[in-house]
Amino acid sequence: MKPATLRTLALPALVALPALALYCATLMPDVGLWDTAEFQTVGPVLGIAHPTGYPAYTLLAWLASVVFAPLGNEAVRANLLSAALVAGAAGLVTATVTRLTRRWPIAIGAGAALALSVEAWRVALHADPHALHIFLAALLLLLLATWSERVNAGEPADRWLIGAAAVFGVALANHGLTLLLAPGIGLLLLVVQPSLLRRLRFVLECALVLAATTVAIYLYLPIRSAMNPPLDYANPQTWDGFRYLVFAEQFRGDFQYPPDAVTGFSFVAGTSLVQLGAIAVFAFLGVIAAWKRRTGLVVLLVAWLVVGWLFALVYLNADIGRYYLVPLLATAVLGALGADALWDWLRYRLTGQVLQAAALVGVIALLLPVAFPFAGRYAAVDESHDTIGRDWLAAMVAELPPNAVVVSWWGYSTTLWYGQYAEGLRPDVTVIDDSTRVQHNLGSAIQVIEDNLGVRPVFLIRLSGDMAQFEARYWLTTVPNIPSGDPVYRVDGRRDQGQAPNL
Repeated sequence: MKPATLRTLALPALVALPALALYCATLMPDVGLWDTAEFQTVGPVLGIAHPTGYPAYTLLAWLASVVFAPLGNEAVRANLLSAALVAGAAGLVTATVTRLTRRWPIAIGAGAALALSVEAWRVALHADPHALHIFLAALLLLLLATWSERVNAGEPADRWLIGAAAVFGVALANHGLTLLLAPGIGLLLLVVQPSLLRRLRFVLECALVLAATTVAIYLYLPIRSAMNPPLDYANPQTWDGFRYLVFAEQFRGDFQYPPDAVTGFSFVAGTSLVQLGAIAVFAFLGVIAAWKRRTGLVVLLVAWLVVGWLFALVYLNADIGRYYLVPLLATAVLGALGADALWDWLRYRLTGQVLQAAALVGVIALLLPVAFPFAGRYAAVDESHDTIGRDWLAAMVAELPPNAVVVSWWGYSTTLWYGQYAEGLRPDVTVIDDSTRVQHNLGSAIQVIEDNLGVRPVFLIRLSGDMAQFEARYWLTTVPNIPSGDPVYRVDGRRDQGQAPNL
């Protein structure tokens, strides 16, 4: 094997493997709550997740549940998948920067900066399709950068673009954020090879590969829904359900007005600096220095950065930090290009030992702002002691009587579903979530209670701000020994019928 090939493989591994070890040391050790528990469930049972369905992630999570079987329960395997994907993304960034700069210290610095950023580290610790999204974005960048370099060198490059089309199709079948990558890719193609517009047959071939990949993976949703899987969000075997799920109609109103330009820029710059350290400082220099030589790639990265941040600033989400990942990736690569330009500048002005000393100082400057807060970051993101999901599930399994009905909301429904479907716990219990009420036309939460009260034991889990209507209508008793912030109530009877609680 050629030395260059060895370096191409070894340098990404020097970043990815330590990152994977770090993620495993801080990994969530069991089932979680909220979306985490849902994504820990859909893979093993081949279910259907909330909008946009995430079929690519679901299929990969199922594969991980098989491959990682000796390493823990279903939840742990899903968590390990995220760790492997984010570590792989950091390795791919290292490979891309290595190809662009041929300087391993800068490549390792860029990959390590992304791997140790708080947002990437957090996503790596539990089941989340954003881990697959950042991995596919990093892979797409490597393919497009290689294609661009080969076109500029006059070498055959078509297969790299076809590969990028296939990867984009997989990414589109994983997360809707992939659409934000399209403007940058389109600009790259036009800048690097304007003649593509005249190569209609090849363009159609790439479009066909992209479409076929996306459609083939999305067909999982109606096909699997028709098999009545344990988790079947929105019943996408019907057109109405498929449209509602894939186009995320549930979240159409989740946007806000953007901040003013100064506030927005300050937030983006501050967040990038905190997340990536010194390499973020070099990003602007990277845009200027690489503009003439790598115009298309710079346009792509700037578009990913700008479009990604604009969307993150206007979108409302309880865990918005996950939406910073691709802009941070773009910033890390632009910063690496800036550091490379600075290295070139020093190389023509310094010689011998002075140049070596300057290079060493530069590497330290790149890594120190990332390494210095390491202990604080470790403590802030560490999920290795997070057992609240398992503790809560175990308590519910022990406290619920036979044949109970639990009228719940998403934060806890998913954990109960994991216990039932992934581990076979308490199949006698019926969990009725707000989403299933809508899907199966069950009416309001009060209507569900009315339909089951006196027939089956009924339990209630709601947000505190939603409790007044239930407290006014029913006798409620707090179930003991349940951890977590939101109480679980047993519904003992109706107040308007004068029934006393069943103590």
